[in-house]
Amino acid sequence: MHKIMISVALFVTLGAMAVSCQKESVIEDVNLTMEHSTVYTVSYSIDGVMHTVSLIGEDAWHEFLHWMIALAEEGYEVSFRNEEAASRVVATKDVVTYTTNDHDDAYTWADKMANQGYWVTISYDERTGKYTCIAVK
Repeated sequence: MHKIMISVALFVTLGAMAVSCQKESVIEDVNLTMEHSTVYTVSYSIDGVMHTVSLIGEDAWHEFLHWMIALAEEGYEVSFRNEEAASRVVATKDVVTYTTNDHDDAYTWADKMANQGYWVTISYDERTGKYTCIAVK
C-alpha cells in the first residue's frame, strides 16, 4: 500500500510539473488579437450558388466588397448580405434600386446598404458601363 501511495504522489507531482512547463496556447493569442476586430459573417451568391464566409476586420470586408464588384464586372450575378447587420433589423420587403456609372459609387452604396441589413445584388452592363445595385430588406 505504501508503494502505491508513493507512486500516485510521484505521478501527481510530475504531472503538475509537466503542465506548468507548457507554453501558452496559440489559440489564446489568436483570441486576443481578434478582440478588437470586427467579425463579419457574410452570405453571398455567385450565379445562384450560395456560400458563407467569416471575415475578420474592416480590411477583409472591404476586400470582399471589391471582389464582389469585380465579379459583377466580369459578368457574374453577385448578391451578398452582412448577417450581423441583417439580424439587427426587421424584414420589411423594402426594395431600393441604385444605378451608377461610377465603380466607387457602386462600392460605397453597396457597403452602406449591406451594413444596414439589406441583401445587395450588383450587376454590371459592360455595353453601357452601368452598375445596377438592388437592395432588399
